[in-house]
Amino acid sequence: MHLLHKLGNAKTEANYHAYYQTLIKDGTANGATSNAYLTSSNVPFKNKCIIMKYRTGTLYNQKHAVLFKLSTSQTCPLCPQVDSALHILSGCQHTQIRNMITERHNLACRMILKDISKTGSLGSCIVIKDIGSNKRMTMQNLQIPETAKSRIVPKWLFPPRFSD
Repeated sequence: MHLLHKLGNAKTEANYHAYYQTLIKDGTANGATSNAYLTSSNVPFKNKCIIMKYRTGTLYNQKHAVLFKLSTSQTCPLCPQVDSALHILSGCQHTQIRNMITERHNLACRMILKDISKTGSLGSCIVIKDIGSNKRMTMQNLQIPETAKSRIVPKWLFPPRFSD
């Protein structure tokens, strides 16, 4: 929040506000980068609206449905968890939703890989990647670097308590 603005009725005790304040104090948050999507012509208007609703806590979910007396349960319609904006975007354990989240992650990673491979000299630094099938890589005109022999993360990378 810019110093000239007032917080008004904003819930300053909410987790989102506290997390963002921590990021600002740490110097991790960068307002120009965090809000770059607002002026980007690559982000559709509908997506901008969804992002703003998420960031302001107004993305419709079961908690809102109960508040507006449109439902009696705060439980996610797909899984037995309490529904919230965070649950919708990254926490629902329903198989279909989990697959969508994984594909969204893989797509972002493939975009990063594509940019790294354009730099030429840094492309050879990629040793391993697990960002989806070869078919999906081909759809984005990506090729597996010769240095990346396996798509499976090596067992030695994980702490011993993790199973195969």
